[in-house]
Amino acid sequence: MKFIPQLLIFLILSFGAAADTLTVMHYNLMYYDRVYEECTAANNNVDSKDEYLRTIISYVKPDILTVNEVNASVSSVERIRANVLNINGIAKYKRANFSGSFLANMIYYNSEKVELKSQDVIPTSPRETNVYKLYLKTSSLEQGDTIFLYCVITHLKAGSDPSDEDGRTAASAAIMSYLASGNLNGNVLLMGDMNLYSADEGAFVNFTTPTGINQFRLYDPLSMVGDWHNNYSYRNIHTQSTHTTSDGCHSTGGMDDRFDFILSSSSLTSGSNGLKITSYKTIAQDGNRFNGSLINPANYSVPPDVLNALYANSDHLPLKMSLYSDSALHSTTKYDLGPKLVFNNPVTNKLHVHVPDGIPVVTLNLYSITGSKMLSYQGAEPVVDIDISALGRGIYIAEATLSDGCVTFFKVLKIR
Repeated sequence: MKFIPQLLIFLILSFGAAADTLTVMHYNLMYYDRVYEECTAANNNVDSKDEYLRTIISYVKPDILTVNEVNASVSSVERIRANVLNINGIAKYKRANFSGSFLANMIYYNSEKVELKSQDVIPTSPRETNVYKLYLKTSSLEQGDTIFLYCVITHLKAGSDPSDEDGRTAASAAIMSYLASGNLNGNVLLMGDMNLYSADEGAFVNFTTPTGINQFRLYDPLSMVGDWHNNYSYRNIHTQSTHTTSDGCHSTGGMDDRFDFILSSSSLTSGSNGLKITSYKTIAQDGNRFNGSLINPANYSVPPDVLNALYANSDHLPLKMSLYSDSALHSTTKYDLGPKLVFNNPVTNKLHVHVPDGIPVVTLNLYSITGSKMLSYQGAEPVVDIDISALGRGIYIAEATLSDGCVTFFKVLKIR
């Protein structure tokens, strides 16, 4: 009877009690804290924008917020953290170090859930692209066990001239070269104002074409690939423009472009590296905006104060993505192979694993019931013996990966 509590813990972990949800939001802030040409302190007042952002952030509650078009200064990027995010007793939001010129990208994150591991810059024109590596604060973090997420923020060249499209193509090539040279094949999000009119553009083709040794590529999680510009078929995902008339700062023309994207690696759509996309949408886009404004005809998709804040703050709409995380087993797509494996159980000192079909075991990991990795084997043999004599009595979770890609989990009871 003394093992019943541990068995209960194992069952809880197996069915996802260690799971959590990360809310990701991307938003072009339209010259935040920047006076530029027709965008003045009168029609793009930063104090007013702070109030709009507070309303929007309170509604969305992002764990990860990535933005474009912040004035390129430390004071401007810090202003968002201090005046918008960490208010009314909230103190959990951190940001990356400032980087950029003229108009900058930035990432803000809920430090109770994630932390910044590193950051880097990809030289792209006319604005640099920023790479941020985050890790989740999993229950077994102290044992070095976590899940990583790369957030790559870009802002490609605007305009519909061939030279503008060429500029976007060149920047996308630099981004994909960086990702390929780093052999990144895990959890990657590429987000930003990409100013793309069609999936036929060279930039989108570059992003979605397998590249490098790992044949890494990005995907549209919505699978809505086509000619987005001024196309009624894509009215539900258009992100720009919120206005049909201008006050001198906002772009006009109504909602008829999908300029803003969050593209993802395949692991985030499959869940194979501990994070899985569960939803992705354009906030306040109800499908009734085609060539119209955000507020006319009437829009009931968000509360009125949020709608008014979105309309006044920017000519872009923000994107919201939800990611489901499972820190217990680090995968939502692994499956049980049942009788394909033979193993001894209970175990005293040595765990013996045998694959009758002769398929080699390439990795065998042993986890505690809280998800901490205790032992690991790598090789290419159908018979594996692991010395577990140093482990204490109790229940462990074994994870075996075979050379044919199949994965199985099984319980191991160590009795002495």
